[in-house]
Amino acid sequence: MGEVETALPFTVIRGEEGRSHPRTVPLIPLQIAAGAFSESQSLDVDADEWVELPEGLNASEDLFVAQVVGESMNRRIPNGAWCLFRSNPKGTRQGKIVVAQHRSIDDAETGGGFTVKKYHSEKVLEADGVGWTHQRITLSPESTDCSFLPIVLVPEDQDEVRVLAELVVVLV
Repeated sequence: MGEVETALPFTVIRGEEGRSHPRTVPLIPLQIAAGAFSESQSLDVDADEWVELPEGLNASEDLFVAQVVGESMNRRIPNGAWCLFRSNPKGTRQGKIVVAQHRSIDDAETGGGFTVKKYHSEKVLEADGVGWTHQRITLSPESTDCSFLPIVLVPEDQDEVRVLAELVVVLV
């Protein structure tokens, strides 16, 4: 039988019991920056800790829980909050709160890696009139502190950006 932890504001079940429980999702050991891009970390983790979801939320294979640290999203996500995310989001990302990864931006304070921001893209039609390309992607903070600035990515930077997940709900 797996260990159960209650020090966190939700139930964590460890080991095989957590993996096989019908109402759990993986607890990913990331502290995703709500600032600039955080130190490089990996989402490809074989989880050994699982979060039992609150009533009203259904578990699925594309969901995980991770902690968000920092003040740049404090209007939506308090510093240190645990959030439920959906990996590999489908459809438009416009206006959604996303976890983005950028391999070539290095923030002087935290290094490169992951960030949580509101996603906005500006698109233009290609010359053939069929497809489109991003003219600009803006990852915007939503903070009471106006010193946080958007991260603006131009076409040359966009091949290095991956949207890995979208926010489903702030748990605590």
